[in-house]
Amino acid sequence: MEPRPGRRGIPQAAGLIAVAIALVIAIPLAASIATSGVKDIKQARNTLVVTGSARYPISANLATWILRASAQESTPSKAIKALRTKVGQIDSFLARGGVATGDITKPPIQVSQVFVNVPTGLKKPAFRRVPAWHVSQSFSIETTQIDTLVRTASQVGNLLAGGTDVSVSSIEYLSTKLTNAKFAALRLAVADARKRATTIAQGLDAKLGPVQKTTLGVYQITPRNSTEVSDYGIDDVTSRLKDVESVVTVTFLIQH
Repeated sequence: MEPRPGRRGIPQAAGLIAVAIALVIAIPLAASIATSGVKDIKQARNTLVVTGSARYPISANLATWILRASAQESTPSKAIKALRTKVGQIDSFLARGGVATGDITKPPIQVSQVFVNVPTGLKKPAFRRVPAWHVSQSFSIETTQIDTLVRTASQVGNLLAGGTDVSVSSIEYLSTKLTNAKFAALRLAVADARKRATTIAQGLDAKLGPVQKTTLGVYQITPRNSTEVSDYGIDDVTSRLKDVESVVTVTFLIQH
């Protein structure tokens, strides 16, 4: 007696149909992924990455300089009197040098009480601590008359020779046109990158295509003709003549 077809054949057939459907879906999907991968590899092989750099010369048009006079006496009145004498001498010195009054700023006087050791003339105690008053006055100069300031600063020894003890900072040279200089350097760096890429592409018997990506490096503002470089960038204030250096990395498509 032949067995009658039962329900066991139905699940088996359904399973075969599901496998077939999965294969129908998976094969085009795998082909699509493979094709996409080939495109990515092909595109990566058809790109050219170059770095361009350029320097743009700039001169400082602003300078700053700080002087500081101080005095220390046993009482506040004596300290202020001594300080005023020094301040008057510095005022005269700057005026003789041609520094404009409007370019000079005087912050408030700094006052502090200190203690000093005074010899007693005895073995013990050899010193005794006594209170004293320390006062100081700063002169902050900011000017576009750089030549005048440089000439005046070079004569500061005359103050010391005249008995006016004064501390001074180095002159700092700044530019108010730094932003424009940075853009100018960047334009030159991009042009340099394109020139390099064109030369390389010609060597590969290819044609330079459109830009795909750009990455801007940090700016280096250094003394003129300096080779100094920093990963964090340099912002020099020690030199009147400077170079603004820009570096840019550009990715081009190339067409064979």
